[in-house]
Amino acid sequence: MSAPVEVVIDGGAAAIRLTREKAHSAMSPGRWEGLQAAVEKGTEAGCRVATVRGRGKALSAGADLPHLLGLGDDRDAVAAYIAQIGAALDAVEAAPFVSICIVDGYGVAGGCELMLACDLVVASTEAKLGDRHMEYGMIPGAGGSVRLPRALPAALARRLLYTGEIVDGATAAAMGLVGWCVAPEELEQTVGGIVARLFRPSPSALPGLKRMDFDAVVGHLTGNPDAREGLAAFAGKRAPNFQGVRS
Repeated sequence: MSAPVEVVIDGGAAAIRLTREKAHSAMSPGRWEGLQAAVEKGTEAGCRVATVRGRGKALSAGADLPHLLGLGDDRDAVAAYIAQIGAALDAVEAAPFVSICIVDGYGVAGGCELMLACDLVVASTEAKLGDRHMEYGMIPGAGGSVRLPRALPAALARRLLYTGEIVDGATAAAMGLVGWCVAPEELEQTVGGIVARLFRPSPSALPGLKRMDFDAVVGHLTGNPDAREGLAAFAGKRAPNFQGVRS
């Protein structure tokens, strides 16, 4: 039996894959725990990049609805499950590495919320993306109602939230919901190129960019050797030799 969430670390890159292909990677409690554990593993390994995807075409159809239905009206149990989802997605968003979500099929409801928690999104033209909660009489409880309006203009965010509409990869790219939309056969090459490009900058600058605030900028510029090396390389018209010292 496969692990709820698989993670493979290779040379500073983590590949996180949601299992349960037959159920479109619907996320049971063990899988949300597995996702959070995968993020922790990538963090402890000092990974600079992590890809996040589902096994097969679907990223995830979101929460395990039979499990949620089984909780019935147990308010504490429902609250604990929703809090668990939120904690896992917050961990993805706060991870020091750059997360790249790969969607070649369904990324809806909680799957869409997972996508929104990632830093970058690469979708194929066959991707099917949307919030979908309203379609089944529910509301997004794991960050979708907050992250979607941050990712899109208000009118487009309301369109997806209120109607439950599913859009394809090309439409999502036109909206600005995903950064890249390519044909399915170009997906792996595109992701590989993005990962390679993310290994070019200073490894200390990437996590600094994610926690960007005034103190982080000043601290990085004054206390990090990579910042000094970058300035010297620019002045000397040469490629920088980053050492990866964290601020």
